Amino acid sequence: MLIRILPVLMSILVFQPNAVARDFEDGYAVYGAGAQACSTYLQAIKKGGKEEDFFIDWMIGYLSAFNVIMPNTYDILGETDFATSQRWLENHCRQYPRELFVNAMARLTEILYPTRYQSGLKKPPVKDNKPAKPTPALKDVSKALK
Repeated sequence: MLIRILPVLMSILVFQPNAVARDFEDGYAVYGAGAQACSTYLQAIKKGGKEEDFFIDWMIGYLSAFNVIMPNTYDILGETDFATSQRWLENHCRQYPRELFVNAMARLTEILYPTRYQSGLKKPPVKDNKPAKPTPALKDVSKALK
């Protein structure tokens, strides 16, 4: 499944516009759940089961492929958990029910990009010269080690 998603991601990533691969009509192929409208995603999460799993599996593949393809990206979610990203998508799709799900995912990754983990050390990018504050989870770990 990851192999099927990689070409799609390479063609839609907005972070390197010079590297975007599209055909002469500025189009690209989208497979699976990404080719569905946001309204279909909303119906699927309402039903649950296999219909919802279809979208969740596609999202996981998209996010994983994003991590593989994008330079300096270990984890696009960063400190955002998967459930929070799902809620964001649900709200976005309610606002834009006709939008393709792949475009909603591209928008999500665009928003998450500045706070992504750039390495396995799991530190978001430094925005200024101040050191990053430890996350609550890291604070708890350091207390437990004392």
